[in-house]
Amino acid sequence: MNLHELDQLLRIKTEIELLQQQNNQVINDLSEEAEDERYYDINQNMYRMPALFFFGEHDIYISKHNRFAPMLEHMHEFIELNYVYSGKCNQIIAGKEIQLCEGQVCVLDKDVPHSIAPLGEDDILINILLQRETISSLFLQRLSKKKSLIGEFLANSVLQHQHHNHFIIFESQYNENLQYILRRILIEYFSSQEDSMELVKAYLQIVFGELVRVLESEHNIHLNQQENNITSILNYMEEHYQHLSLQQLSNHFSYNSTYLSNKLKKVTGLTYTQLIANIKLNAAYSLVVNTNLPFEMIFKQVGYNSMSFFYKKFKMAYGATPQNIRNKQLRK
Repeated sequence: MNLHELDQLLRIKTEIELLQQQNNQVINDLSEEAEDERYYDINQNMYRMPALFFFGEHDIYISKHNRFAPMLEHMHEFIELNYVYSGKCNQIIAGKEIQLCEGQVCVLDKDVPHSIAPLGEDDILINILLQRETISSLFLQRLSKKKSLIGEFLANSVLQHQHHNHFIIFESQYNENLQYILRRILIEYFSSQEDSMELVKAYLQIVFGELVRVLESEHNIHLNQQENNITSILNYMEEHYQHLSLQQLSNHFSYNSTYLSNKLKKVTGLTYTQLIANIKLNAAYSLVVNTNLPFEMIFKQVGYNSMSFFYKKFKMAYGATPQNIRNKQLRK
């Protein structure tokens, strides 16, 4: 299958799409068991799709979303990556109206309520379903290698927040590498060759690498409303952490210091003091592995006053002393 054949495949109206276009009603393309009361969440008043309908031999499931009928509000017990291959897609995600345009990607955490408006003939939406363990290995490892506070926050907000009410929209429409790799994934998956799934997983590593790049681009991230503007605050903290007080940070963003402290705690799960400590440790880690600076100079440069306290916190964070970390890096 080549790119032209893939495009033809995705634009052909399936039997279900023809019926939905005729009746303007969604048709269950899963088993009848999908409508069983066991999978209806009484508290949320919607169906919660279980993983067993999609994951069998493999932990990745890819499909084209059926066009011409609305998808009612529902949840998943797995993580979903939406990719707009063509056209646009209107959704309501966690109560917020969202429009995705061609080339954009949206990652939804498990148990995020969402509905999808009817797709038109040129609107091709691809659903890539992933088990939590799969996306953790693909995404979090990429972010953790950055040793960045913002990266850790983004990872946590998608994957680890206790309320599971998060999603991220990637302004990825201008990333040509990402567009090409996503199409290669679709070709491999729908070709169903013997080694296709291995290649799909390899390509997904590249996809999440590219998504991390998109995340790191300024103004290219939209979190749900609760977390609005927090990335700017975290970025500012990373740039000015050595001599930054909570009051100075509050003044810069025109917040009351108590309000900002509570906002940081609510969204990131960490206090201002804990966030600054993490930034210092991340900066120290970067200097340890990427420079030959003496450790005595590093701990002062990142804002520590005590060498012994620095060593203690560093080992607690990374499970090894700065010397062990540097030696390990040199052996690579």
